[in-house]
Amino acid sequence: MRKFIFPIAFLFLTLTLFSQVDERQITVTNVVVPVKVLDGNKLVENLTIEDFELYEDGILQKIEALYLVQKTNVQRKETLREFNPPLSRHFDLLFQTIDYNPKFAEAIDYFFNNVFRPEDTLTIMTPVDNYNLSRNAIRTISKEDISKAMQNIVRKDTNVGSSSYRSLMRDLKRIVGSISNVGRSDESAGEFSYSDASSSSLELMFPRYRETLQKMEAERMVDYKKFIQFAASRKGMKRGQKNVFFFYQREFRPELSSSVQNRLMNTFQDKPQILAEIRDLFQFYRRDFAFNTEKVIQAFADACISFNLIFMHKEPDRSVGISMREQSEDAFNAFSRLAEATGGVVDSSQNPAPAFINAVDNSQSYYLLYYSPPDYKKDGKFKSIEVKLKNKNFKIAHRLGYFTN
Repeated sequence: MRKFIFPIAFLFLTLTLFSQVDERQITVTNVVVPVKVLDGNKLVENLTIEDFELYEDGILQKIEALYLVQKTNVQRKETLREFNPPLSRHFDLLFQTIDYNPKFAEAIDYFFNNVFRPEDTLTIMTPVDNYNLSRNAIRTISKEDISKAMQNIVRKDTNVGSSSYRSLMRDLKRIVGSISNVGRSDESAGEFSYSDASSSSLELMFPRYRETLQKMEAERMVDYKKFIQFAASRKGMKRGQKNVFFFYQREFRPELSSSVQNRLMNTFQDKPQILAEIRDLFQFYRRDFAFNTEKVIQAFADACISFNLIFMHKEPDRSVGISMREQSEDAFNAFSRLAEATGGVVDSSQNPAPAFINAVDNSQSYYLLYYSPPDYKKDGKFKSIEVKLKNKNFKIAHRLGYFTN
């Protein structure tokens, strides 16, 4: 395979959308706000500058320019002052997935055939590495070949990068299966048979379950500091649109079914340590999802990044005595809030192709609103932005604010 995609150095280290501030004078700062106004899934394109109200920290601001942008072209503008909006585009496709989904091929094909242009830039981040599409590849290699190469990279890196996670998942299932079959010798015990009814067998398996679970969670740990670093790197990019599409796969944790828990608790009701372990590991367990959502939202909004979440459903495997508990609600909630706060899309589906197509199409058209806050001070504070429509009932999405630095 011809090499035209080169890894970049750091896991979360490249993004791009709109230049946040443009300082023409020391005392004047121009702030740009990308805004999407939707009627269902369709952009409302007939709005004027008079239809909008824009507030910074609750104070009404004077909108000095409106640009209606489609892809990389200004379709219409209204200006009290003329600006030069950046219209170039950078795309980031982030894959945090456990299993390769064949529908990724359809999504990547659509992206190169219908969205990506030679002047655009692209970074793909997999569980293994980061890849930056080179200008030479765009000039010399067909879209079909580039798409196939990208598909191969995502498939290979997904299989390699998640192999340890899948191995730990299999170990957890074996341990839970063994625990569930303690004291059982009948054929319904399934593939994980374990006939020893003594508490000593459980006292050995409970620590193994806890240790293996902790290892598996470490494999999928989401470090919010890397997201903040990622946003900071994208803020410094001298480009226009910065669109992130984050593919995140639904997670499960194997645990004892409720019927098995009840049986073991009845069997070992005179063993308080066993009862405590069952409650701690299978009834009250919650993973530590230390994700500072507010800080990440502010960092992405400040960098003017549009974050889009493609949440991939997956039905869990079924085994006798094992219950697969949903493990990704916390991550889904955090990433959904991030998408909503940056004007992005949240789409949840078993098929990532239409979800991605919807999100990427949604990123193609938007308004740019410019204003100059009269009391701007470089004090490093976060300024909240709110955009409203006058006498119109449409869905509106925009970034939450910016830092004055």
